[in-house]
Amino acid sequence: MDSDGPLSEEELDELDNFLMSEASPEDCMDISMLDGFVTALAIGPTTLPPSRWLPVIWGGEMIWSSQAQAERITTLIFRHANAVLFFLRDEPDTFEPLLYERIHEGETVSILDEWCSGFVEAMALDEGAWQPLLDTEEGEEWLYPILLYGTEAGLDELGSNPELAARHAEYTAMLGESVMAIQAWWMPKRKAASTMRRDEAKIGRNDLCPCGSGKKFKKCCGAPERLH
Repeated sequence: MDSDGPLSEEELDELDNFLMSEASPEDCMDISMLDGFVTALAIGPTTLPPSRWLPVIWGGEMIWSSQAQAERITTLIFRHANAVLFFLRDEPDTFEPLLYERIHEGETVSILDEWCSGFVEAMALDEGAWQPLLDTEEGEEWLYPILLYGTEAGLDELGSNPELAARHAEYTAMLGESVMAIQAWWMPKRKAASTMRRDEAKIGRNDLCPCGSGKKFKKCCGAPERLH
């Protein structure tokens, strides 16, 4: 098993089971929400450090049962985030979001809410930087299905408009196209930016890592191999 590459099906199940278990905070992301979250981080306007986004995944205070558990779960998250990043860079045309599915009237239907809400969570981390895309007509078009399923206002609109709800399969197919278009739109700007915009105080390398692992920042999220 490749300990540095994309997660196997068994590892994805392991991570999902942990995120959904009582060992994680009640508002912790599930695996589909996490996938949408790291996808937005990968294609967005700026590169945010793990110290900025890891705490958002937990949705509350993360208390580990052991150091081994903290290292195992954070390693799985980093590997998945990096796999999404490199996959979008090297094989973007075959991108598919990681979606839950359910059976509806005998047919398998993709669940978009979780993935889209994770994407929106990542956008909210750097809302000002995303605004230029939101201000364009093409950005509105690309983000429409994501905001429709990923925000309370969008879900309310879906619930009150049967015609929109009937286009579920169409919106499902649009997600991959939207991701590719958004990535292409931001790419020149990401390449032009030599440094990321920082609003918070810098974390000292000897400070405890904000991800909650209990390790020093330099030994955890601040390790060079994890700052992708």
